[in-house]
Amino acid sequence: MKPSMATRERILEAALRGFNSTGTAQLSCVEIANELEISPGNLYYHFRGKEEILTALLAELELALRHLYRRFIEDVQQPEDLQPYLLSLLQIGYHFRFVFRDQACFRFGDRALQQSWRLTLRQIRNHSQQMFRAMIAVQPLPLPEPQQQILADSLLLYAFASLSFEGELQQPQSIEQLLLSTADAIALMLKPYDHPAVRLSEQWTH
Repeated sequence: MKPSMATRERILEAALRGFNSTGTAQLSCVEIANELEISPGNLYYHFRGKEEILTALLAELELALRHLYRRFIEDVQQPEDLQPYLLSLLQIGYHFRFVFRDQACFRFGDRALQQSWRLTLRQIRNHSQQMFRAMIAVQPLPLPEPQQQILADSLLLYAFASLSFEGELQQPQSIEQLLLSTADAIALMLKPYDHPAVRLSEQWTH
Protein backbone atom coordinates (compact mmCIF):
# COMPACT_ATOMS: atom_id res chain seq x y z
CA MET A 1 0.00 0.00 0.00
CA LYS A 2 2.75 2.47 0.86
CA PRO A 3 4.62 2.06 -2.46
CA SER A 4 1.29 2.54 -4.28
CA MET A 5 0.60 5.80 -2.45
CA ALA A 6 4.16 6.96 -3.09
CA THR A 7 3.75 6.40 -6.83
CA ARG A 8 0.46 8.24 -6.84
CA GLU A 9 2.02 11.26 -5.15
CA ARG A 10 4.97 11.22 -7.55
CA ILE A 11 2.54 11.27 -10.47
CA LEU A 12 0.72 14.27 -9.04
CA GLU A 13 3.96 16.14 -8.36
CA ALA A 14 5.28 15.51 -11.87
CA ALA A 15 1.96 16.48 -13.42
CA LEU A 16 1.84 19.69 -11.40
CA ARG A 17 5.33 20.66 -12.54
CA GLY A 18 4.47 19.89 -16.13
CA PHE A 19 1.12 21.65 -16.16
CA ASN A 20 2.69 24.76 -14.62
CA SER A 21 5.58 24.84 -17.08
CA THR A 22 4.00 23.72 -20.37
CA GLY A 23 0.24 23.90 -19.84
CA THR A 24 -2.42 21.25 -19.44
CA ALA A 25 -3.09 20.73 -23.15
CA GLN A 26 0.55 20.10 -24.05
CA LEU A 27 1.30 17.44 -21.42
CA SER A 28 0.12 13.86 -21.87
CA CYS A 29 -0.08 11.01 -19.40
CA VAL A 30 2.58 9.14 -21.41
CA GLU A 31 4.97 12.07 -21.01
CA ILE A 32 4.32 12.14 -17.27
CA ALA A 33 5.03 8.40 -17.08
CA ASN A 34 8.21 8.80 -19.12
CA GLU A 35 9.49 11.53 -16.82
CA LEU A 36 8.94 9.29 -13.81
CA GLU A 37 10.41 6.29 -15.64
CA ILE A 38 7.32 4.20 -15.03
CA SER A 39 5.15 2.44 -17.56
CA PRO A 40 1.97 4.15 -18.81
CA GLY A 41 0.09 1.16 -17.43
CA ASN A 42 1.45 1.93 -13.97
CA LEU A 43 0.20 5.50 -14.26
CA TYR A 44 -3.22 4.36 -15.50
CA TYR A 45 -3.43 2.02 -12.51
CA HIS A 46 -3.58 5.12 -10.30
CA PHE A 47 -5.40 7.52 -12.66
CA ARG A 48 -7.59 6.53 -15.59
CA GLY A 49 -6.56 9.63 -17.52
CA LYS A 50 -5.41 13.22 -17.37
CA GLU A 51 -8.85 14.37 -16.22
CA GLU A 52 -8.52 12.34 -13.03
CA ILE A 53 -5.07 13.81 -12.39
CA LEU A 54 -6.46 17.32 -12.84
CA THR A 55 -9.36 16.55 -10.51
CA ALA A 56 -6.95 15.31 -7.84
CA LEU A 57 -4.85 18.48 -8.15
CA LEU A 58 -7.99 20.62 -7.81
CA ALA A 59 -8.72 18.79 -4.56
CA GLU A 60 -5.18 19.50 -3.31
CA LEU A 61 -5.57 23.19 -4.13
CA GLU A 62 -8.86 23.46 -2.30
CA LEU A 63 -7.45 21.61 0.72
CA ALA A 64 -4.43 23.92 0.91
CA LEU A 65 -6.65 27.00 0.76
CA ARG A 66 -9.07 25.59 3.31
CA HIS A 67 -6.26 25.05 5.82
CA LEU A 68 -4.91 28.55 5.18
CA TYR A 69 -8.27 30.25 5.59
CA ARG A 70 -9.00 28.31 8.77
CA ARG A 71 -5.75 29.55 10.31
CA PHE A 72 -6.40 33.05 9.00
CA ILE A 73 -9.80 33.27 10.66
CA GLU A 74 -8.31 32.06 13.95
CA ASP A 75 -5.09 34.08 13.99
CA VAL A 76 -5.60 37.47 12.32
CA GLN A 77 -6.42 39.93 15.08
CA GLN A 78 -4.44 43.03 14.10
CA PRO A 79 -2.99 44.59 10.92
CA GLU A 80 0.49 43.12 11.26
CA ASP A 81 -1.05 39.63 11.23
CA LEU A 82 -2.17 40.13 7.63
CA GLN A 83 1.20 40.01 5.88
CA PRO A 84 2.21 36.34 6.29
CA TYR A 85 -1.25 35.13 5.35
CA LEU A 86 -1.47 37.25 2.22
CA LEU A 87 1.92 35.99 1.07
CA SER A 88 0.94 32.40 1.92
CA LEU A 89 -2.22 32.81 -0.17
CA LEU A 90 -0.18 34.04 -3.12
CA GLN A 91 2.31 31.18 -2.71
CA ILE A 92 -0.54 28.66 -2.95
CA GLY A 93 -1.90 30.43 -6.01
CA TYR A 94 1.50 30.36 -7.66
CA HIS A 95 2.03 26.70 -6.77
CA PHE A 96 -1.22 25.80 -8.61
CA ARG A 97 -1.04 28.58 -11.20
CA PHE A 98 -2.00 26.30 -14.09
CA VAL A 99 -5.54 26.11 -12.66
CA PHE A 100 -6.04 29.86 -13.14
CA ARG A 101 -4.10 30.08 -16.39
CA ASP A 102 -5.64 27.14 -18.28
CA GLN A 103 -9.31 27.63 -17.47
CA ALA A 104 -10.50 26.48 -20.89
CA CYS A 105 -9.24 23.00 -20.05
CA PHE A 106 -11.59 22.85 -17.07
CA ARG A 107 -14.49 24.80 -18.54
CA PHE A 108 -14.70 22.60 -21.64
CA GLY A 109 -13.33 19.34 -20.22
CA ASP A 110 -15.40 16.27 -19.52
CA ARG A 111 -18.42 16.67 -17.29
CA ALA A 112 -16.79 15.31 -14.12
CA LEU A 113 -13.84 17.69 -14.50
CA GLN A 114 -16.14 20.63 -15.15
CA GLN A 115 -18.09 19.86 -11.99
CA SER A 116 -14.94 19.53 -9.89
CA TRP A 117 -13.59 22.82 -11.27
CA ARG A 118 -16.83 24.72 -10.62
CA LEU A 119 -17.06 23.29 -7.11
CA THR A 120 -13.45 24.33 -6.42
CA LEU A 121 -14.13 27.86 -7.68
CA ARG A 122 -17.19 28.17 -5.46
CA GLN A 123 -15.20 26.97 -2.47
CA ILE A 124 -12.34 29.35 -3.25
CA ARG A 125 -14.77 32.26 -3.49
CA ASN A 126 -16.42 31.28 -0.22
CA HIS A 127 -13.04 31.11 1.52
CA SER A 128 -12.07 34.44 -0.03
CA GLN A 129 -15.21 36.14 1.27
CA GLN A 130 -14.59 34.75 4.76
CA MET A 131 -10.98 35.91 4.66
CA PHE A 132 -12.00 39.36 3.46
CA ARG A 133 -14.58 39.73 6.24
CA ALA A 134 -11.93 38.81 8.80
CA MET A 135 -9.51 41.27 7.23
CA ILE A 136 -11.90 44.23 7.36
CA ALA A 137 -12.83 43.31 10.91
CA VAL A 138 -9.34 44.63 11.72
CA GLN A 139 -10.45 47.96 10.28
CA PRO A 140 -13.92 48.40 8.73
CA LEU A 141 -14.27 49.76 5.19
CA PRO A 142 -16.73 52.55 4.40
CA LEU A 143 -18.59 50.36 1.91
CA PRO A 144 -22.00 48.66 2.02
CA GLU A 145 -21.98 44.86 2.16
CA PRO A 146 -22.69 44.26 -1.57
CA GLN A 147 -19.77 46.48 -2.58
CA GLN A 148 -17.51 44.76 -0.07
CA GLN A 149 -18.31 41.44 -1.76
CA ILE A 150 -17.46 42.92 -5.16
CA LEU A 151 -14.17 44.26 -3.81
CA ALA A 152 -13.34 40.86 -2.29
CA ASP A 153 -13.98 39.15 -5.63
CA SER A 154 -11.85 41.74 -7.43
CA LEU A 155 -8.93 41.18 -5.06
CA LEU A 156 -9.17 37.42 -5.50
CA LEU A 157 -9.37 37.60 -9.29
CA TYR A 158 -6.44 39.98 -9.51
CA ALA A 159 -4.31 37.89 -7.17
CA PHE A 160 -4.62 34.63 -9.07
CA ALA A 161 -4.81 36.11 -12.58
CA SER A 162 -1.65 38.17 -12.06
CA LEU A 163 0.32 35.11 -10.96
CA SER A 164 -0.73 33.30 -14.12
CA PHE A 165 1.43 35.58 -16.22
CA GLU A 166 4.59 34.64 -14.28
CA GLY A 167 6.27 37.95 -14.96
CA GLU A 168 5.11 38.46 -18.56
CA LEU A 169 3.78 41.91 -17.69
CA GLN A 170 6.72 42.73 -15.46
CA GLN A 171 10.15 41.19 -14.98
CA PRO A 172 10.69 40.24 -11.33
CA GLN A 173 14.09 38.95 -10.32
CA SER A 174 12.66 36.04 -8.34
CA ILE A 175 9.44 34.30 -7.39
CA GLU A 176 9.58 36.06 -4.04
CA GLN A 177 9.71 39.41 -5.80
CA LEU A 178 6.75 38.42 -7.97
CA LEU A 179 4.71 37.53 -4.88
CA LEU A 180 5.68 40.74 -3.11
CA SER A 181 4.84 42.80 -6.18
CA THR A 182 1.44 41.14 -6.42
CA ALA A 183 0.82 41.72 -2.71
CA ASP A 184 1.72 45.38 -3.22
CA ALA A 185 -0.77 45.70 -6.07
CA ILE A 186 -3.51 44.12 -3.95
CA ALA A 187 -2.76 46.55 -1.14
CA LEU A 188 -2.99 49.48 -3.56
CA MET A 189 -6.54 48.44 -4.39
CA LEU A 190 -7.31 49.10 -0.72
CA LYS A 191 -5.52 52.46 -0.67
CA PRO A 192 -8.67 54.58 -1.21
CA TYR A 193 -9.99 53.12 2.04
CA ASP A 194 -6.78 53.71 4.06
CA HIS A 195 -6.71 50.07 5.10
CA PRO A 196 -3.74 48.91 7.26
CA ALA A 197 -2.74 46.44 4.52
CA VAL A 198 -1.52 49.40 2.47
CA ARG A 199 0.93 50.46 5.16
CA LEU A 200 2.12 46.87 5.57
CA SER A 201 2.73 46.71 1.85
CA GLU A 202 4.95 49.76 2.05
CA GLN A 203 7.01 48.01 4.73
CA TRP A 204 7.57 44.71 2.89
CA THR A 205 8.27 46.16 -0.57
CA HIS A 206 10.55 49.07 0.30
